[in-house]
Amino acid sequence: MAIADSSLPSLLSGLTSSLHSAVSSVPDEITILPPKDGISLLDTKNELLLSYLQNLVFLILVKLRNGSLSEKSQVNGGGEAGGADSGLGAEIVKKLVELRVYLEKGVKPLEGRLKYQIDKVLRAAGDAAREDAQEKKANGAGNTNGHEDSEGETHHRDKIAAAPLPDELSYRPNPAAFTRPAIKPPAGSAHPNSTDIYRPPRITPIALPAPPQLATRHPTKSRTLDEFLSTELSTAPSTLPSIGSTIVSGGRRSKSASERAVEAERAAYEEANFVRLPKISRNERAKHGRRGKEAGYGGEEWRGLGEGVERIERLTRKKEGGVGGVLGKSRKRKDIEGGGRMEAGERFENKRLKVAGGRRDRGRR
Repeated sequence: MAIADSSLPSLLSGLTSSLHSAVSSVPDEITILPPKDGISLLDTKNELLLSYLQNLVFLILVKLRNGSLSEKSQVNGGGEAGGADSGLGAEIVKKLVELRVYLEKGVKPLEGRLKYQIDKVLRAAGDAAREDAQEKKANGAGNTNGHEDSEGETHHRDKIAAAPLPDELSYRPNPAAFTRPAIKPPAGSAHPNSTDIYRPPRITPIALPAPPQLATRHPTKSRTLDEFLSTELSTAPSTLPSIGSTIVSGGRRSKSASERAVEAERAAYEEANFVRLPKISRNERAKHGRRGKEAGYGGEEWRGLGEGVERIERLTRKKEGGVGGVLGKSRKRKDIEGGGRMEAGERFENKRLKVAGGRRDRGRR
């Protein structure tokens, strides 16, 4: 007991000296603790990263001890110790997943949104640190005796204390960055200061590129002739529709290959989409009928031969409810010698004579 009492003061003195040496080697609180007016998001990010690394190192130690999280170690007490270590490893993995979610889904999006403000604050802090270093260097170069100039340091501290605090709005986004810069007029313009009339900038005129199909345009081929050659003169085997299925218009003509292709495409669309397309309208049927007439003998080349006769017949056709056609009325007009038409009295006299002549004819019959 006496030996223990005599050794206790020596142990306490040794412990005290070791603690003092440890405290002297520990860095200052200013370099470890976050600043008072810092960015809380960055502090949170640092804490999360540090906690993530601690849990990751702890997980590595557990795996080195057991070999695997799912296997139970049989060393040092059998399965109970291995089961406790595996449960501890599962809790560590769960904590790592939680920290990773905080970093990926919480800190990272917020850091992206506040990137402009963070960069501005970091730039201001870096500028302040560089200015302090330059002032210290200048003060150190001014001391000729090699000692610290206490008066200069005191003046510097007073200057920093008296300096106004930075405005918090100085770290806001710059609205001027969203506006387009003003376009300066050219130096040789006639009216450089006139702003009453907008004059768009002059651009060198450039011809539009011609479509490629215009350069390689060829006369269109006759579909009727191609179909005739492929069906009548070709010796290659081909599939033909059943007899009688291509006869239309009461047997006056048959369906062409293009019409059969359109019908096949229509049927394929209806079967693929399970819908029934609407019927062809009357105007479309009339248009197809005109195309069928044009596709007869001669096609479009002989179409204009009867247009003159049809036009005269259409203009001179007798309308329903009328006395006569336009041509018949024009022939009944009788011009007088001086030109122009007959007067009202002459028309009445001619009409009276015509009625009287008709009465005489009825009496003779």
